[in-house]
Amino acid sequence: MTDKFNIEELLNFCVKLSRHMIVSGANIERVQLAAAFICKAYELQDISIYILSTHILLSATDKDGHYASRQASIPPSGIHLERLRSLNQLSYKVAEITPPTKLLAKMLDKALNVKTYSNHVVLLGRIAAMSSLCFIFGGSFSELLPVAAVTALIHYLLALLEKTGLDRIVINSLTMFIASALAIMFVFSGFSSNFPVILISISMLVIPGIPLVNAMRNLLCGHEINGILQMIKIFIETMALAMGIYSAFALMGSYINIGGSGIASLSNPTLLVIFSFTASLGFGVVFNVAPKDLWLSGLSGALTRIALIFLTPVLSSRLAYMTLSALLAALGAEFLAVRRREPSTYFLYPAIIPLIPGDLFFFALSGLYLGNREIVEVNGINCLLSLAGMCIGFVLSSTVAHYARRVRYYRT
Repeated sequence: MTDKFNIEELLNFCVKLSRHMIVSGANIERVQLAAAFICKAYELQDISIYILSTHILLSATDKDGHYASRQASIPPSGIHLERLRSLNQLSYKVAEITPPTKLLAKMLDKALNVKTYSNHVVLLGRIAAMSSLCFIFGGSFSELLPVAAVTALIHYLLALLEKTGLDRIVINSLTMFIASALAIMFVFSGFSSNFPVILISISMLVIPGIPLVNAMRNLLCGHEINGILQMIKIFIETMALAMGIYSAFALMGSYINIGGSGIASLSNPTLLVIFSFTASLGFGVVFNVAPKDLWLSGLSGALTRIALIFLTPVLSSRLAYMTLSALLAALGAEFLAVRRREPSTYFLYPAIIPLIPGDLFFFALSGLYLGNREIVEVNGINCLLSLAGMCIGFVLSSTVAHYARRVRYYRT
């Protein structure tokens, strides 16, 4: 071994880098390629990279025949897009300049040391996003106070429950039970008469739309085991959300009109675009997008909404217009990712917000509570079509990008 290169130090760095990228919200395909680029840049051979959503295993041999392997578990992941952007840039930098491996640990520590919004700023971002969604779903100023109040409570409740180490299924059930109960109390107390809008807006905090997209990307980009495991996890966690809402309905639903036939969503195109901008910008804060790029988060949501506005009247099929809208949003994210050498998720996650069918999920569930099979079928099928369209559109885009990156990898 030379002073410049030590295979064990390199694999330690690659495993830690991969772990932090996944925890920050990266999809597994991107992480695997980053580790492979770095190992190849240092002329390692017999490279084996095995990544699950809960575990990483990396092994390789250097040109002198020395073999080493490293593995690490992956804690529950969140979304911190500024940290992911910093780690992604580090992966490019290391692959390009191949610094002495003894420096890699310090470089990683520096990349992890990024600015994070304070808890109060994140709360304001959540309130701004939920308030914007409230208007999009047809709410008025009378719904703003309940939405803001319940959002604030759920914000602190989630932070408290996550510190306890409880399973996500339990957290989801408790969170949505309390959110639903509070929404019912606000309506019963006369603050608002539009219970569906309040609960639909709040549920957008916890509906796993982004994990669903990542799971589908893994399924169709060569990571089938990860995709299947993630889909099962998402299904169980979504059922936990439904169980929390349904429990609140069963306990307190008789005090108010739950509603099940639908809502009069906002129809003004200009206002839809404006509120989509502010909703995605608010989620950009929640996802810790850098302040200088928050306008891009808002713009991505606005452009997705514009695509929906133009495509919905033209295409009668929900699956078709959702697929094309998602595809356009994803292609825009991939374009910016290539131009700026950033992970596509940095631009894609805020763009997803206008596509998540929280209203259809709520009405399918309320139809189940009311015993109305027609409401369950109509809203349930439309919800599934919306999710399918989202996944197909994002997967089409990411699949093209995936194989383009692989071609470039094998050519280098």
